[in-house]
Amino acid sequence: MSFNLIQRVRLPAEDTPAPYPAVVLVHGWLGNENSMWAFQSILPRSALAISMRAPLEAEGGYGWFQAAEGTPEVQSAAFDQGLAALREFVSRLPREYPVDPERIILMGFSQGAAMSYSLLLSDPNLIAALAALAGFLPDPARQWVAPGRLTAKRVFIAHGLEDATVRVQEAAQAREAMARCGAEVTYAEYPIGHKLSTQGMKDLKAWLAGFVS
Repeated sequence: MSFNLIQRVRLPAEDTPAPYPAVVLVHGWLGNENSMWAFQSILPRSALAISMRAPLEAEGGYGWFQAAEGTPEVQSAAFDQGLAALREFVSRLPREYPVDPERIILMGFSQGAAMSYSLLLSDPNLIAALAALAGFLPDPARQWVAPGRLTAKRVFIAHGLEDATVRVQEAAQAREAMARCGAEVTYAEYPIGHKLSTQGMKDLKAWLAGFVS
């Protein structure tokens, strides 16, 4: 495979006709290509699932840019490099697998959600839908917030009310930005910290199934 980042992949069920949808799993700060597989059980079997390792090595893990977790204050150069790496990876996906380029879903957690927001806003044609979990909209991505930019795009946002790593206010601000851009936003808060609750997993599974079916 000629991907620019180390990856892990799960092919769709054998009887799935090509081209098939894809769910791209984007891990958070200090994660790796295995971190997002905790969500494997809720991913539609008719979709290809693929995760990658972020390019920046740090503190025994990997990240997309060097910044305090949960803050929108990001160094532009580091942000640009991380976003370029994610864009290149997603762009290559339909060339490496029989994936429908009109049905690529990003699913990011924390810093991975921040990068997923950024890719959707900077390059709307690459992505059909986004699930942002415990994430935030980084400052450099706000330059692309404009009315109508995300018309017909679908966005699922889930956040914990007790999240001390990324404040729930960040999720609310991201929701406002996505709605301003014209996206169809599903937003939910849960009585939990920096993770997804059991109910959140159920809600995410239902949202994914509605998109893929």
